[in-house]
Formats: sequence, structure tokens, C-alpha cells
Amino acid sequence: MKETMMTYIHEETEVCQQVIKNIHKNLSAFKRLIAAKQPKNWLVLATGSSANAMLSAKYYIEKTAGVSIEIQEPFNFVHYEKQRQSTDFVLAVSQSGHSYSTIEALKKVHENNDLPTAVLTSRMDSPIVDFTNMVIDIECGIEKVGFVTKGFTATVLTAMLIGIIAGETSGCLEEEAVQREMKQLKKLAKNIPSIIERTEHFYAKHAKEMNAIPRYCAIGYGPTVGTAKEFETKFTETVRVPSQGFELEAYMHGPYLEVNDSHGLFFIQTNSTLAKRSDRLQQYFLPYTEHCFTITNSSHQSNEKTLALSIEVDELMSPLIMAIPFQILSYRIATGKGINLGVRIFDDFDQVLKSKI
Repeated sequence: MKETMMTYIHEETEVCQQVIKNIHKNLSAFKRLIAAKQPKNWLVLATGSSANAMLSAKYYIEKTAGVSIEIQEPFNFVHYEKQRQSTDFVLAVSQSGHSYSTIEALKKVHENNDLPTAVLTSRMDSPIVDFTNMVIDIECGIEKVGFVTKGFTATVLTAMLIGIIAGETSGCLEEEAVQREMKQLKKLAKNIPSIIERTEHFYAKHAKEMNAIPRYCAIGYGPTVGTAKEFETKFTETVRVPSQGFELEAYMHGPYLEVNDSHGLFFIQTNSTLAKRSDRLQQYFLPYTEHCFTITNSSHQSNEKTLALSIEVDELMSPLIMAIPFQILSYRIATGKGINLGVRIFDDFDQVLKSKI
């Protein structure tokens, strides 16, 4: 049977459970680094879905590990940025391990100083492993379909586990807190099949409307800004119509002016006081476009266009599951529009532009 995005989405529970199971073996070298260096100012180098994943996990890591994280696009870092003197650890993320710009960024780091570096990747034999002190396996395997799904979720989870290990090792997290966080992550992994089922039902109910929308936008806040940006990446890659992901307040400072009755808006909501502000924005736009959808982790379904995942989860941990509905919707809407995602396009792109080694 030919593999599709859905093949890998259905593997996410098993992948997440495996990542959690292997936490101590996979992160033992990282734990020793934290114990020896006690880094507090991390620089993360990532682009595309890898950057979206790290943006999704950023606030959780900062809270659990007691660190400050700066996320940089590797290409811009190489050509324009000056590395901060306070940086004491560099984490590069590339699921494929073939990202040319990320490798060049690591070279720049090692040329200028002796900072400890680590790489998150799913390809332990990829070129990027030769340019770092330490390699951490995302453990999602190889996705033959070019639109990463389980790799994104596995990256978010691995990043969160890094936060827990760093917090435990540095003394920011007590043992009881560590066990509580691990229990919650296991619960979220176990609930992925339910998320898939609810999303499939939601799409089936609104398929005709969703497939006909010519332009999409997702609006999130806090940790779900990473989710909104991954929506942007996935919908642009697959549905191939204008699709953007915004932070709530940034959206309200200009981008909202383009809304008309052809726009599809997805409001991403978590257990936060900002959910009320998101609701107000949605209510404001209902007279202008009927295509307003809400995706929330709560059980509260305010209307028929609300996908309620019914999973109680800490807001900072919610990005682990909030992108999954968009992974499914991107595939379903693309195929619903008649796009054959099995047919490769721009096949010579990486070779000509040298974006990957």
C-alpha cells in the first residue's frame, strides 16, 4: 500500500510512546552536558517545520529548564546575525539532517568559539552529524512523503523532554514535578487516536465548505503561535493556496484588513485568558466571513464549527497535539481540491537552489 501523510499521522502515537520510553538512553549525553556546563542562554538554529516545532516547545522548555531560548533562521544567522556573547549552548534542528543553511550555521558557531552544540535529527547518518558535539535522535524514522507530520510531532516531544531533563539535572524540577510532566506527556500520546478520529469527523462534516475556500489563515497565541506557523507551512505545501499563520495581536495590527467573505479563519485556542480575546475577534469577523473555525483542546463546543479535542492539558504543553488536526486537514483539503500529493513537483529545486545537501 502506498504511503501517504495519513500513514505517518496514524504512526504518531507509537512514535511518541517510543520517544518517551527511550528518554534516558537517548538523552544521557545531553544530561551530562547540562550537568557539566549548566547552560542558561540557548541559541536554537532551525528553519521550516523544525523552526515551527522549536517555537512550539520554546515556552515549555524555558519554564521547565529555567533557561532563555533564542530561535534563529540559520541562513540569516550565517549572513547577517552577530552571535550574542551570553549564548552558552547551541541546539541545531534538522529532521532530514541535510539542511545546507543549518550546517553552515553550525560551522559558523564552531569557527568563532568553543560553545557546546547538539543536533536534533532523525537521520543519524546524515551530513549534519559531522558538525556537532552531540547528536540526539528524534526517533521518527524517515518520512518518504515530503510533508513531515510525525517528524514535527516527534520534534516537539523530544524538545519538551530535553526541557524536562535539563530542568531535572539543573535542579529546576523536583522529582515529583518530573513524574507529573512525564505522566501528562504519556497521556497526550495516548490521546492522539482520539484527536485523529475527532478531526476526521469534523472534516467530513465541513468538507464541502473547507474544500471551496480559496484562502486560509490560522491565528494563535503564546505557544500555539508555533502551531499557527506549522499550519502555514503545511497548508502552503499541500493545499497550495495563500495560507498564513499569525500571532493573535500581530494579526490585529494590519493583516485583518484583508478579510472578506472568501477567507477561511482558524482560531487556535488553549486554556488561557487570551481565549476570550480570540473569541471576540472571531465574533467580530462572523458578519464578514462565515468560514470561521475554532480548534480547541477543551471540551467546550461553542458552535458547530468548533473542533473540541476534549483533552485537559497545560497550555505550554498543548502544542504537542494542536498541530495534528492541521496535519489531517491539510491532507484532506488538498485531496478534496483534487491535488495529487503523490506527484512530486519542483523535483530539481534542492539541486538547483542547493537548499539541502
